Amino acid sequence: MTGRPLIRGSAVAALALALAAGSLPGLLAAAQAAETGTGLALPAPDRYAPVQDTVFFAGDSGYLHRRPTADGSPGPYQWRGYDGSEKPVEGFTGTLPTQYGYYGAGTDVLPVASGSSGQVQLRDMATEESSTLTVPDGQSAIASFSTTVLSVSYDEYWRIDQLHVLRVRDGVTQDLPVTAPDGEAFTEQPVLAGDGRTALIRFRHAYHIGILDLETGAVTTIPTNVAVDDSLKLQAALSPTHVAWYQPGMSGARVVSRGDATGAQTTVAVPRIDSGEATPYVGLAGEWLLTTYRGASGTGGPLLATPLDGGQARTLLTSAQPDLAQIPGGGAVAAGGTTSGDWAVRRVEAAPDGSLALRTLAAVPAQAAQVRGVALAGGLLATKEEDSAAVPSYQVRNVTLGATPAAGQRSYLTEAPRGDVYGQPVGAGDGSVLHLRYDDVAQRDVLVRASGPGDRTEMVPLDQNMAQNTGWRLRDAAGRYAVWGGGSYRWVVDLAAAGGAKTVLSVSQSAVAVWGTKVWTTDGSGGRIESRDLVSGVVSTYAVGADCRIQDMQAAGRWVYWDCAAPDSTGTSALPFGVYDQATGKNIALPQRGKLGDGFVVTHDKGAGKLLLSDFHTGTAAQPRTLADLSVVPGWKNFDVDKFGGGIAWVDGAGATHVEPSGVPTQPLTGMAARTDAAVGLASGDTTWNGSWQLSKPAADGATVLIKRKGRVIRTLDAPTAGAALSAAWDGRLPDGSTAPPGTYTWELNATPKDGQGAALALSGTLTAG
Repeated sequence: MTGRPLIRGSAVAALALALAAGSLPGLLAAAQAAETGTGLALPAPDRYAPVQDTVFFAGDSGYLHRRPTADGSPGPYQWRGYDGSEKPVEGFTGTLPTQYGYYGAGTDVLPVASGSSGQVQLRDMATEESSTLTVPDGQSAIASFSTTVLSVSYDEYWRIDQLHVLRVRDGVTQDLPVTAPDGEAFTEQPVLAGDGRTALIRFRHAYHIGILDLETGAVTTIPTNVAVDDSLKLQAALSPTHVAWYQPGMSGARVVSRGDATGAQTTVAVPRIDSGEATPYVGLAGEWLLTTYRGASGTGGPLLATPLDGGQARTLLTSAQPDLAQIPGGGAVAAGGTTSGDWAVRRVEAAPDGSLALRTLAAVPAQAAQVRGVALAGGLLATKEEDSAAVPSYQVRNVTLGATPAAGQRSYLTEAPRGDVYGQPVGAGDGSVLHLRYDDVAQRDVLVRASGPGDRTEMVPLDQNMAQNTGWRLRDAAGRYAVWGGGSYRWVVDLAAAGGAKTVLSVSQSAVAVWGTKVWTTDGSGGRIESRDLVSGVVSTYAVGADCRIQDMQAAGRWVYWDCAAPDSTGTSALPFGVYDQATGKNIALPQRGKLGDGFVVTHDKGAGKLLLSDFHTGTAAQPRTLADLSVVPGWKNFDVDKFGGGIAWVDGAGATHVEPSGVPTQPLTGMAARTDAAVGLASGDTTWNGSWQLSKPAADGATVLIKRKGRVIRTLDAPTAGAALSAAWDGRLPDGSTAPPGTYTWELNATPKDGQGAALALSGTLTAG
């Protein structure tokens, strides 16, 4: 993925197994936030699954590989030299025309169809020299090793009766027939492995394999000592010094010296992973047996090395692709890493002291993950990501805007529904992120609130059967309250109600918004809005000067946005809309509809592909200004406005997330809602007093709660932030650990605004200790 700022590790990483028995440290790749004046640009995260750069075989000067393109389609075959050079292999298709086989293994020479019937061009990728070989009539090529081609001929029953070693001498193709040893017959896929000197051969029965000398045509049989007579499941590896073979289900691989193939065999344990369900594949490097795995969970099984003379397996790579390519001069080539961000093709080679070392040959850049939803509330940025983790997930980070913008560590929040219809995130301003999922079994929408990994609660807002994808969705959230519904029906849910989340209000209209403990709606009369306090029950009514029924509302502090057009309507509408200012009692006309922030609205002009901001904090709306170019995306939310502080977030076409301040002055820091225990009773076992406060915007770090008795501070508590919320807890004890005497105490919250705008906040209340 080009154009994404990444930090990558060294191009060469070495591991001496004699010195370390643990896993190879990953070559870390970290996406960095770029500052854009007072805002941030966060590149798309890496996709969880690494790009599979398939290594087909390796020679002494380089290896043949194929990497998919950015859209996932197969890329061209490429020859990469160990010196870092890269060139396409023109005309190579992986097999010869109409034939299936094992081509080019263990050498620098590739077979390329020449265009003439039965002719093969043998192209040396190191020297650029080539020769042409003709496969005799009645034979089919099945493998090539250096300038040697292996073919087969058939008997009258279409069974392989002979192998043929073909090579060009003085411009003429020579044919060396090879007959199966007595008691053996060649299988339909006879080649197991090979290099420029030797080919390992399967027979019809799995109890022996053959070592074919490509110069003389002599075949030496080796007993395999396998338990299952299935030769197609046999696999083998060939190094300059050893021959190894393995059949899945065996506890270990068999290894013999290449110089004494019929001599003593050694059994080397093959480690099992994933409860034994992943299939091991074996290779060789020096005096080590290499093992990779096909069908492993996650990003793939490890690349392990086990000493041939016994001992524990050691991890070379924590994740690796299953294909291992033997280098004829020794060692192997494999692709793997720790994460998709440090995936690379690496060479495994023996060091002079016999240990193994890894050398990075080529980094395999990760593809960008799909970001398919964004929410920003109280400075907490949440993104819905389809493939940056093993399952779709929400990832969160704290962002700070202004003169020194900064993005905190990105972290996993909780699992997300797959696809775009459900799961669009909504921030509540208290460090939690809400979304909607559908329960296929119960046939109900489920409202989900997540405040951290493992801190996830769910509730059904309407306990009746519903079809999936009805268009009912999560409409608004602020602190403990959320609004859900569709059409002309809305439900207000208290997510922190005693005994668990529950619905506290249902109305038959679409204009509903929440701020603090107040629900904003309309009384049904033209041009009138009302607030209903969910704690005190007080209802207040206001006139906005419109002669239509209001159908959509939003609230942010003193500002209440109203619109006579339906909230899910598309296109333009001549119906009135505007903002009511509670501080002045006046209505403010707006140039465009949009999403409400603190003193501004943000509009996505879909026709122009622009994101626009209209500032109205002075009481008169300014003309819209462009924030960014932003294309229309179907089915998901690609921008959001932080009504708890004034930032705007959007996801661009490349998957990068941008966060910018509005540039509009924010309201003073105020308390929207509070939950404080009335007492702490040490004698009754109620040993902790808890307080939580939802604020209008984030407070700076260092907020405190003072516990006072008769005007004297007896305890100072830290009040950590979560979005635009604060919390504190008191164990009912004095600083020396003794129990506070019974009586009435005062708590006093002191906080300053994180954005530096406005006065400090002080809130207080009482509690009883006893």
